[in-house]
Amino acid sequence: MTNRPPRDLLAVYGTLRRRSIFQKLPVAVSRLRFVGYGQIRGRLFWQRAFPALIQGSGIAVAELYQILDANVWRDLDLYEGFDPTNLQCSLFIRKKVHLLNPRTVAWAYFLNQRIPRGCSVTATLQFG
Repeated sequence: MTNRPPRDLLAVYGTLRRRSIFQKLPVAVSRLRFVGYGQIRGRLFWQRAFPALIQGSGIAVAELYQILDANVWRDLDLYEGFDPTNLQCSLFIRKKVHLLNPRTVAWAYFLNQRIPRGCSVTATLQFG
């Protein structure tokens, strides 16, 4: 028996859900395992053609995925317009948060509400 650290979880609420991700990011699917549903604190709304979650009051239902291969973050971050080296100009920000149910920690993408004018943001349209 090996003592491996627990794998990271990803909580998704929009276009990364099972009904959408298979067509948009087929390579990423093999690096994730669906493990169930959860609840995340935040307010969910539509930002033109895609949903967005902002931190704050409210509760959103999320699908939970176990990260099987850490290389999947590159594809997911690009898809979500998240650049860990340039948070200011990222469309979404990936954060580790405490889920309401189940009581665990997971990564989630939140809409970056502080994108300054003039930032070139990479959006999901690359894969659309």
